[in-house]
Amino acid sequence: MFNTKYKTYRMKRILNVYKHCDGGWFWNKYSAHPYIGCEYGCLYCYERDRKYNPYDDPEDFDRIVQVKENVPELLRKELVKKSIDLITIGDWQPVEAKYRLSRGMLEVVLDLGFPVFINEKSPLVLRDLDLIKKINDKAYANIGFSIMTTKDDKIRMIFEPKAPTVRSRFGAMASFAKEGLSTGTVFMPILPYIYDDDKNLEEVVKMTKESGGSYVLDAGLTLWGYCKTKFYQTLDGFDQSLIPKYEVLYSSERVMRDYYREVHRKISRLCERYGVLNYIKRPTKFYPKSIRLNKELAGMLHLKARELQLDGESFYKEWAYRKAAWAIDELEKDIREVYKKKGREGLLEIPSIGKALADEIERFLREDKKLKSLDEVIQ
Repeated sequence: MFNTKYKTYRMKRILNVYKHCDGGWFWNKYSAHPYIGCEYGCLYCYERDRKYNPYDDPEDFDRIVQVKENVPELLRKELVKKSIDLITIGDWQPVEAKYRLSRGMLEVVLDLGFPVFINEKSPLVLRDLDLIKKINDKAYANIGFSIMTTKDDKIRMIFEPKAPTVRSRFGAMASFAKEGLSTGTVFMPILPYIYDDDKNLEEVVKMTKESGGSYVLDAGLTLWGYCKTKFYQTLDGFDQSLIPKYEVLYSSERVMRDYYREVHRKISRLCERYGVLNYIKRPTKFYPKSIRLNKELAGMLHLKARELQLDGESFYKEWAYRKAAWAIDELEKDIREVYKKKGREGLLEIPSIGKALADEIERFLREDKKLKSLDEVIQ
């Protein structure tokens, strides 16, 4: 389609296993992907950097796609040994139409009963709607669509020269929503001074709502190494006056944090206005009942940590919540049993739970009902 060369090879392992779940964001504990390189060649993509890009010539990132031809059998072999938790899989760029490895991965996930999160730009993922529905019935499935703007215009084509149209992405979102599947917008990255204007922010949230999406998850632009070089080359051809602004914006962590905090607050207000979430609710139905409440409580703490991070609040407070969330996430017994046995002192025995957090957790556990809803906590 794009004169891309495909090179097949066999992997020895495929599954990425993280020490902690991606708390507050996508919630995945595992990930696995069938291709290296990307035919779409988005010019802001952080995977162009040497850390991720395996090619001697970094420009080969979108000219050569490496196909991991034995992905499904490797995934089955590795995943069968793991406890059930959320996995991010797949890649529905044009190469998938030929090799269908992402579909093979979905078949493995369905057979083994794992929940899945998919982050896509391509409506090609609709080809596998049948499997995704079955995964959702058995465990959980969520399909996020990467979207920067609502316009299929010349500017978008500069930064996403070969990606599917925005209209087709929202159309795919609507198709998934119609089938009762969790879906929404992954508003990442928000390009400063290009797509951060109030009109575009509102239109993205509005179109998400109209397309049946339940969330808009926002984050900033990563600039380092070769991905910075490539992006600046693009800016130079697009609007040279933006380069000094980017240099100032990325001159310090404080300046960048203050900028994205304001953008995040605008999106949060828009989400509230249009009745969508500015986060993804943590799925818990696939966990054993004995630890399901732990996961819900840990999820709330993760979301608090995320909000503190995005608001640029106290680093120490953010990490107190994050470490407490990890500790409860990995607790093997029901936290209610811990509390029933030793009360507040039992909570203090959990690693990373100090007095203030113990008081907060105790208030939740002393209620007869389940923990407060995520929506109440995030307000």
